[in-house]
Amino acid sequence: MLNIQTNRKQLLMQPQIALTLFQLMNNIMLLIEITNIDPTANLTMSHPTIFKRFLAAFYDSFLILATAFIATALTLPFTKGNVSASNNIYMSLYLLLVVYLFCGWFWTHGGQTLGMRAWKQRLISKTGSSVNWQQSFIRFITAVPAWFLFLVGIILWVKEDIALSITSIPAWLFTLAGFVWVLLNMRNNSWQDKLSGTEVIIDKN
Repeated sequence: MLNIQTNRKQLLMQPQIALTLFQLMNNIMLLIEITNIDPTANLTMSHPTIFKRFLAAFYDSFLILATAFIATALTLPFTKGNVSASNNIYMSLYLLLVVYLFCGWFWTHGGQTLGMRAWKQRLISKTGSSVNWQQSFIRFITAVPAWFLFLVGIILWVKEDIALSITSIPAWLFTLAGFVWVLLNMRNNSWQDKLSGTEVIIDKN
C-alpha cells in the first residue's frame, strides 16, 4: 500500500518537475541572451540570437534523426536485424560519423543546414571565407559533449528507474546541465567558435 502511494506521488510530481525545469531553462536562456555580447565581433556582421540558434538546431534535430534512422536501416543486412547501438561501440561511432557528415557537408557547402536556412543563419570562417572540413570537424567534436550530456539527461529523465540504478543524482540535473552547456556554445565568440575559427551570422540574402 505504501509503495502504491509513493508511486502515485512520483507520478504527480513529474508534470510539476517538467514545468519547473522548462521555466528554469527559459530563464537561463534569457540570462545567457542578455550576456550574449561580443565586443570584439565584426560590427559589419549581425549575429542571430541564442533563441533563434536553438530553434534552428531543434529543426535540424528532426532531419538528423531521420538520417540516423536511414543509416541504421542500411546496416540491417549486416547486423541480422540487431539495430541496438547501446552496447555496440562500432554502431555508435558509425552513427556519430553519419551525423558529422550530415552537418559537415552542409557547413562546407554554403554554410547552412536546412534549419539554419529556415532561420536565415550562415556559418562562415572568421576570415569571411567558407568553412573547410577541418573547421567543421573541430566545431562538431567540440559540440558533442554538450549535446551528449543533454540527450543522456533526457533519456535518464524519461527512464527514471535506470537513472536511479546508475546514480543518486536526479536525472533532470543532467538535462539542465547539458541544456546550459548547449546554450553557452551558441553564444557569439564561444570557445567552440574560437577553436574552430568560425562564427554564425545572420544571412541577409
